[in-house]
Amino acid sequence: MKSFCPSGSPLMYRILVLFMVIIVGLILTYVTFIAVVLIQNGFNIALLNEQIMGLSSSISSLRLMQTLQSFFVFIFPPFILTKLYKESPKDFLHLRKPELTFVFIGILSIFLMIPLINVLVKWNAGMHLPEFLYRVESWMRASEDAAENVTQLMMKGTTWYDLVINLLIVGLLAGIGEEFLFRGLLQSLFAKEIGPVTNLNKKPAWVMHTTIWLVALLFSAIHLQFYGFIPRLLLGVWFGYLLWWSGSIWVPILAHFTNNSISTVITYLENKGTITKDPDQLGLNETWWLCLISIVLLTGCIIYLKQKQKNY
Repeated sequence: MKSFCPSGSPLMYRILVLFMVIIVGLILTYVTFIAVVLIQNGFNIALLNEQIMGLSSSISSLRLMQTLQSFFVFIFPPFILTKLYKESPKDFLHLRKPELTFVFIGILSIFLMIPLINVLVKWNAGMHLPEFLYRVESWMRASEDAAENVTQLMMKGTTWYDLVINLLIVGLLAGIGEEFLFRGLLQSLFAKEIGPVTNLNKKPAWVMHTTIWLVALLFSAIHLQFYGFIPRLLLGVWFGYLLWWSGSIWVPILAHFTNNSISTVITYLENKGTITKDPDQLGLNETWWLCLISIVLLTGCIIYLKQKQKNY
């Protein structure tokens, strides 16, 4: 039987297959969501319509949709596509056991970069387009506000159940899914196709640098949150380098999980009134010096990890 996407297929053909699988994943997400809601409501069509229309204002519906999307759009497709590409999942998705040193520094780096990220977030949020692009800026602001409202609704709650479920959905599933798709699949796909025809272990450094930044651009753009684009871009770049240096997808996954979990826990504590000082202000105003320390320590992490770099 002829392979659907044989090894050595052109990059554009592989990307086309990628889009097809993602579209199927989106369809399955909505079909499964509708099926679950129908079963919950005793196949009451009127209640189904109400729940779909009020999706953006229902915490339970948003959590269900986010969970389904994580599996059907982010987690399952990389494994399906690896099979279709006739590649080894262990090598293509970098499913190797990581060294504890990389894991520790990968997680630690997320804490170290908090002041720097806060500065970048404030700077990015204050950016303005030229006056003749005010309609574009208005649309970008509206999209940002809509995304922020959905996020705030998802993160509402003061019970342990709310914390655990948000850590699972926003921290674990999002961290695993986005890293499998972007760093695991796309970074390997582009790295394999860019530059000289050779195996990944012998790719020139410029190929990996180009691939990491390209994938990070896609990673940040797909969130459609333009006033957080630059800090998210740099986070994506950091996750990409963590994969390149460690050779294991589990290192950026754990770093990504840590990043999302910090935000989740902070929001939970703010909801409960446990913390009153805004952690997003670390590195700003009178604590500006923390940003300098953040840069110095992150530079140290980069130098150390680069020296311990594994074959990709």
